[in-house]
Amino acid sequence: MLAEVGTNNEGPLPWVERDYTPISSALEWERGRCAILIKIYNGGVLSSWLHDKTNPAFVVKGGSSNGVDHTNMNIWLSKPIKTLTVPSLIADDDDGFRPDSVLLLLAGTGIVALPQILAHREPYRLLGIPVPKYRQMNCPVDLIHSCHEDDVLLLQEIKQYCVEGAATHPSRKLRGLRNYTLLVTKPRSDVRGVQPPFQQALHDHEAINYHAVLRDVLNASIYNSRLSKNHVAEAVERLEGSYRIVVSGPDSYNNAARGFLEECGVDSTSVTILSA
Repeated sequence: MLAEVGTNNEGPLPWVERDYTPISSALEWERGRCAILIKIYNGGVLSSWLHDKTNPAFVVKGGSSNGVDHTNMNIWLSKPIKTLTVPSLIADDDDGFRPDSVLLLLAGTGIVALPQILAHREPYRLLGIPVPKYRQMNCPVDLIHSCHEDDVLLLQEIKQYCVEGAATHPSRKLRGLRNYTLLVTKPRSDVRGVQPPFQQALHDHEAINYHAVLRDVLNASIYNSRLSKNHVAEAVERLEGSYRIVVSGPDSYNNAARGFLEECGVDSTSVTILSA
């Protein structure tokens, strides 16, 4: 994304560029629509600018508030680039590998990889492209999702994936998620004494009650914990046949996950690590 934010502290030009992963499909892109999950950071040049431009609470009659002009918003999106090959789930070109099962270890905004991968369950309907059966994601997919309890992203969509996975008949094409594990930790404000960005927005819109959302979802479990070796070991034990594990999150999370996988005896060739 390239946005004309005006004067900024990143350089002499009025534009700022950031890499984001769409959560919408290639089919929607072809139809002129694109949905992007963007986390707002306090002091983040582009995310703060987008927040001010799109938040109705900041818009006043005449189109300006707090020195921000809401009548002019210039954004350019480049054509998405491939970061993962499906169904082999590697960053390089397809190596011919077809996993019998998949484990996703996703944290923070790394969760955006989930809808992109699961869209290949039904490529013709969701992606608008005919894909041979041998290149479709027709294998069980499990997810371990790590986040702060006030930052549980895409939960309603994940619930639907769980419902679809639980309802899949053995003789039919697999859909959704087979197992979902949510690992939540305290908000950063509780741990570091630092208030999260745009605290008033959090007061106006309460954090998602993830216990209530997942209460009746039989293939979902919740733990107040960080990712641990035990969580990884239990998830790896459930995998079937030849598997692929995809890790995506902040660098600290990716490094920790890599270490746990090594301790569990997982071969590095079975692991793909993406930066969130």
